[in-house]
Amino acid sequence: MPIFFADQLREFSAATLHAAGAIANEAQTVADALVEANLEGHDSHGVVRVAEYVGWMEEGKIRHGAQMEIERETEAYALINGNWGWGQVIGKQAMEVGIQKASRVGVAVVSLHNCNHLGRAGDYPAMAAKRGMAAVLFVNTHGGGKLVAPWGGRERRLSANPIAAAIPRSTGEPFVLDISTCAIAGGKLHIMRNAGKPIPPNCIIDAQGRPTTNAADYFGPPEGALLPMAGHKGFGLALMCDMLAGALSGAGCSRPTTTRVGNAFFGVVINIPMFRSREAFDTDVNQLVDYMKSCPLAPGFQEILIPGEPERRTRRQREAEGIPLDDGTWTEVLVPARKYGVRIPTPR
Repeated sequence: MPIFFADQLREFSAATLHAAGAIANEAQTVADALVEANLEGHDSHGVVRVAEYVGWMEEGKIRHGAQMEIERETEAYALINGNWGWGQVIGKQAMEVGIQKASRVGVAVVSLHNCNHLGRAGDYPAMAAKRGMAAVLFVNTHGGGKLVAPWGGRERRLSANPIAAAIPRSTGEPFVLDISTCAIAGGKLHIMRNAGKPIPPNCIIDAQGRPTTNAADYFGPPEGALLPMAGHKGFGLALMCDMLAGALSGAGCSRPTTTRVGNAFFGVVINIPMFRSREAFDTDVNQLVDYMKSCPLAPGFQEILIPGEPERRTRRQREAEGIPLDDGTWTEVLVPARKYGVRIPTPR
């Protein structure tokens, strides 16, 4: 299992994307976002995506240098067409529109469509939290990218449809929640298959709808499916994401046939001081966190962590010790790098 420092992977990933056709600054923005995901332990959205992104470029699915277009707006709302640019580039631009509007009017809604893969959904509400605002994001895949069976079904009908939220805190890094509405992210299955690990129970079914822990039953042929998170509750959340992200933006909801897979989102940004003093808000948030952490521990637990804390601990460790990549993932990433003559970094 090779281990690399973050700067090595940033340079290597950006060089591979650029060599495959991406504009230099866009390649760097995307590479930075991928490595940030690796640093925080979300390897399913890390450099493992480089080969996939190169494939999309080769198929002409990414418009280099695309500019977002505001199709409709008021002081508190914007409908944005991403013109099929890089998700990590267009997504940040769209979120910035929401942040600017919320700074003026208190609450802003941004609806984005025609955008490629955004990467980690949590990155976008975190932008608002770093500016002292709260934000919530609902994401779908333009009705494509079907991976998840509806509760009670055995065929893929929904995408992972993530929900992300971020809330600023006075005592440390923001609270950042980033969850798929399925039991396990599809990208994590990819990583686990590469590493030869079994899938946790109650996460996937085979083509006949039977629970399984064998990744081969999911990838097929014939293909299995992911299960919704928490059964019917996750199914309901996935439908809500599809409706808010897809139906409002015009990207569309999950359906039998689609022209292409992309990301669309519905985001809400909240300027906290326009509702309540930041001091009072922080007091309530900190009191809540302290109350949760003071709870007596259940057997087998050492402490209670809130969303965002595991990621920060992983970041500290990986910044110091390096980012491990399983052999399967590294082999995949090397394919486009070698194809385009990119210099291969030496593991630490």
